[in-house]
Amino acid sequence: MESTCPNCGSEKIIPDLPIIVEVISGGGGAGTATVKIAGAPQAWLFQQVIGGDVTLRVCGECGHAEVHVSNFRSLYENYEKSRQS
Repeated sequence: MESTCPNCGSEKIIPDLPIIVEVISGGGGAGTATVKIAGAPQAWLFQQVIGGDVTLRVCGECGHAEVHVSNFRSLYENYEKSRQS
């Protein structure tokens, strides 16, 4: 991963900040953001869901932010599988 900001060139980078999702009305609680892809979305059971955590990389100089997702290879493979079914 690059150690400088692609926008301003600064080296003041904050890596891997979790995105916190808070539920305000109704239930309360918080958690980290994730993305999920079902490999068999048409299935009622056993949809073969794969997930990845979402984090930010933020520049401390200009505020430029990039979103990154863990487990991206498995997510893409599941996406391709879902398109074939």
